[in-house]
Formats: sequence, C-alpha cells, structure tokens
Amino acid sequence: MKTTRLLLAATLFLLTGCEKFALDRQMEELCAKDGGVKVYETVTLPPEMFDQWGDPFPGWRKKVLQGKPEERLGSEYRYIVETAYLKKGNPNQLFSEGVLRRYSEKIIRISDNKLLGESIVYGRTGGEVILLGHPSGTMCPTFKSADEKLIRSVFLKKGE
Repeated sequence: MKTTRLLLAATLFLLTGCEKFALDRQMEELCAKDGGVKVYETVTLPPEMFDQWGDPFPGWRKKVLQGKPEERLGSEYRYIVETAYLKKGNPNQLFSEGVLRRYSEKIIRISDNKLLGESIVYGRTGGEVILLGHPSGTMCPTFKSADEKLIRSVFLKKGE
C-alpha cells in the first residue's frame, strides 16, 4: 500500500512538471519568431530632453507613479503596454497550472500614428508541483528592462 502511494505521488510529481517544460518550449518558439526589441524609426532629441540617467523625457518617472504610463513620452508620443494571456492558469497551488503571457510595449508617434518601435517579451509562470515556496518562472528574451531598451533605442541624444 505504501509503495502504491509513493508511486502515485512520484507519477503526479513527474506529470505536473511536464506542463512547465511544454510551456517553456512554446515560449522559446514564440520568442524566436517575434521576441525582442524592434526599431522601425529613430528620433533624435536635444540633450536637454534627457535626465541625469540618460532617459529621454525628464519627469517620466512621476507620470508612471501617478498611474499615467501612456504619457511617459510627452504629448507627441504614446507608450502603450499590453499583456495577452496565451494560457491562463493558477500557478499558486500545489499542482500549479502554468501561465503563458505575451508582453508588448510600443512607441507610437501621435501626429501620423506611426509605430516607431516595439518590444515583445514572453513569460511563463508555474506548471509544476510546488512543495515549498513559489512557482518558478522565466522570460524570453531576457534583458534587464525591456522598456528602457526600447525607449533608449528609439530616442537618441543629439550629438551621440
């Protein structure tokens, strides 16, 4: 009887980890197809349009903290962030269900509605047995900050 329970527990443990690996494979395929930062047009701005950290549009952090991230690039550009769930689940349970998301960030010039650049990142959370702690997660591509990389790739400082 003990052996049967142990075998059943081991089988469940192995089977629930399969979703994690399947979602990771799917995420890597999607990432290879369209993940990363793409710049379609750059905009050169004068040095005074950059803060001490090298980010364009000084004061943008205050706008984000005020809940207006779409206004972080001033009145001439829109910064759009979207999250699409490719697979929904509950990763915070013992036999966690995996979640697969697609994060998209875009910079659009308002005057002509032109897409200047976009960043696409895929993320997976859960899909395995959680005995202690939190569900695992991973992202693709992996870089420090997708929004910083996108914004600094589209908006360039004049003279650099």
